[in-house]
Amino acid sequence: MLCSIAFSTVFLAILLHAGHCQFPTATDTIIVNATIVVNASQTFDCELVRYTPNPDILGNGGAGESQDAVFELEDGAILRNCIIGAEDGTEGSADGIHCTGGCTIENCWFENVGEDAITLYGLASDSVTYTIRGGGARNAEDKIIQFNGRGTATITDYYADTFVRFARTCGNCDNQYERHMVIDNLTAYNGEAGQYIAGINFNYNDSATITDLKLGGASAQEVNACKRFVGVTSGESTSNGTDADGTYCIYDPADITYLS
Repeated sequence: MLCSIAFSTVFLAILLHAGHCQFPTATDTIIVNATIVVNASQTFDCELVRYTPNPDILGNGGAGESQDAVFELEDGAILRNCIIGAEDGTEGSADGIHCTGGCTIENCWFENVGEDAITLYGLASDSVTYTIRGGGARNAEDKIIQFNGRGTATITDYYADTFVRFARTCGNCDNQYERHMVIDNLTAYNGEAGQYIAGINFNYNDSATITDLKLGGASAQEVNACKRFVGVTSGESTSNGTDADGTYCIYDPADITYLS
């Protein structure tokens, strides 16, 4: 059985071991002392080099909101074949990847997320699109994907292991927007019981469309595919149910596979 991701520049086949996807082996390691900016409409191919943030400069991966990204993608930028590492003794990989506009992230792997792996900030219009294809993330103390901007994020063929929440549209940003997530062929192990794969604000007309979801680990049956919230601009959002309503949380419970 294979965990396979194919792109124009690389074909990576990774064997599943005991049902889990083995992360790729880094070809080299680079310590990052300043955020690497991928300019608008440009492509950066890491060629499976590990990029590890200097925790004294970019942050240690904890819950602090002032941490810097390892990569910042401007509008239309493409980042592919990266391994985002973390120094031993830290909580994670600073603030991972930021998209300041529409972006494409292909086959990027987070060995130790910390707070958040990917944050989406694009604000140009409601038609901003973000594509996250292939890759994976593990050891997230909170979310893997944080969606603060506007538009639609499409996540396909992704792998997650040990996390609290997989993806969340911002629950209490100062400025709120309509946001949409499309999640297909996600394999997620060891999510936190009672939490969710996608969290959305129904009062801002967010939606999450989820297909071919696979959940594993001891808590699998207790991880919600989707959770609705009443989003706010200050304070804390409040929950509003987890059922498949066909408008905001769009999924078929029969389409969820529970892995042993």
